[in-house]
Amino acid sequence: MKIAHISDLHLDANYKKENYYNTLHLIEYIIENKFDHVIISGDITENAEPASFELAREIFKRAGLLNKDKLTVVIGNHDIFGGVHLAEDVINFPAKCRKTNFYSKVNEFVYYFRETFEKNLNTHGNPFPFIKELDEIVITGFNSIAGYSVVKNPFASNGRISMSKLMFAEKMLEQNPFKNKKRIAITHHHFSKNYGDTTASSAALWLAIEKQTMKLRGKKKVIKHFSQMGIELVLHGHQHVNRVYSRKNVRFVNSGGSILGDIFGKLSLNEININSGNITNKFVHIDKKIQPVSSHTLQTASIPSHFINTKEICLN
Repeated sequence: MKIAHISDLHLDANYKKENYYNTLHLIEYIIENKFDHVIISGDITENAEPASFELAREIFKRAGLLNKDKLTVVIGNHDIFGGVHLAEDVINFPAKCRKTNFYSKVNEFVYYFRETFEKNLNTHGNPFPFIKELDEIVITGFNSIAGYSVVKNPFASNGRISMSKLMFAEKMLEQNPFKNKKRIAITHHHFSKNYGDTTASSAALWLAIEKQTMKLRGKKKVIKHFSQMGIELVLHGHQHVNRVYSRKNVRFVNSGGSILGDIFGKLSLNEININSGNITNKFVHIDKKIQPVSSHTLQTASIPSHFINTKEICLN
C-alpha cells in the first residue's frame, strides 16, 4: 500500500494564488504515480471560509479523491480560526477568534469533506477522534486544535488533545480486531523539541515566538498514550518544514513543507509504503511548474476567475 502524506495547503478563494496551483500540481503527481491513499494533516484552508472549503472540495472531487478509501483528513487551526492577511487583520484577529464557534467550525469542516468520514468509528456526535480501517493499516485521527484563549492561546495556533479523547481511541483500538494491522495516528500539531538550528538573531527570535505559539500542550502524555496504543507512525504538519524524528520509540513525520516550506524550493510529499508488515517513508521532491496542471489528470478543475491570467493559463 502506497500513501501520500501532505499538509498545510492553506487554500484560499481570494488570496494565495500560488498555493492553489501548487496544490493542483501536487495532486496531479499523486494521481499519476498511482498512490492508494492520501492523508492531509490539517490547514487545508487559510481562512476557514465557505468559498475556500468549496475550492478544496472541488479539487479533491475532480481528482476522484472524495472517498473514504482514497482520502483521510484532519482539521488544522486555520480550518477553524483562519489567519491574518492584511495589516488591520492583526488588530481584528483576537476579536474574530472570540466570536468563532469552535464546534460549529469543526462540524463545518467535516461537512465539506463528509465522504472521507463515512463509517469511521467515533464517539456519538463527535467526529474526532476517529478510527479508520484501510487494508493493512488502522488510522486514528485527532483534532489537536485548542480553543481560543487570550492567555494560553492568543494566536489560536496552540494545540491540545484531551485525556478523554486519548482514552477513547485507546479503548477502541483494544476492543476491535486490529492486532495484525499497522497503526498510524494523524494530528495537526507537532511533537518536536527541535525548532531549528540557527544563529541568525531574527530567525532565533521568530523561533522563540513560534515555540510559545505553535506548541501542543501535554505532548509527553500524548506520546506515552500513542506508545501504549501500539502506534508506530504519527503524521502531522503545522510547522512548515519537512522533518522525521522519534520520541519514545514512535516515529513522527512532519509534512508541513508540502507546498510552503521545502528547503529545495520544490513541492514535496511524504511517501509511505506498507509492505509485508513494514512501514517505510521518504520525502519526494517535485519540481514546480510555471503553468497549471493538465486537464486530463484533474478533469479541468475549476479555477477562480480572479486567479486567471490568460498569459499563463493553459489547461488543454
